[in-house]
Amino acid sequence: MIEYLVIIEPEAGDAMLARAEFIATQSGSKLAGQRYYNAIHDFCQSLSTFPHRGLNRSDLRDDVRITNYKGTTIISYLVNEETKTVHVLSLIHSSQDYERVLRQSG
Repeated sequence: MIEYLVIIEPEAGDAMLARAEFIATQSGSKLAGQRYYNAIHDFCQSLSTFPHRGLNRSDLRDDVRITNYKGTTIISYLVNEETKTVHVLSLIHSSQDYERVLRQSG
């Protein structure tokens, strides 16, 4: 089985960190924030083994795919077959209009 290299782009990494900090603040537990960060980071890294599992949303942005984390976060990413890489582009809270966000970021 071919494994892809997962690259978490700065915008997605910033969003991961911001959500983890929000959870830590709201819960009063740095550990809760760290657990969230580790879990969503691991989920993104798991795209290395089956990157095409997400839904193709090329109608929103060229070649973009989306998947979700626990129904609360939409993760957008690109798969590059030539370099065998997955580029995690953004994390969007499920309460946001992710379609609008992706159209604007393209």
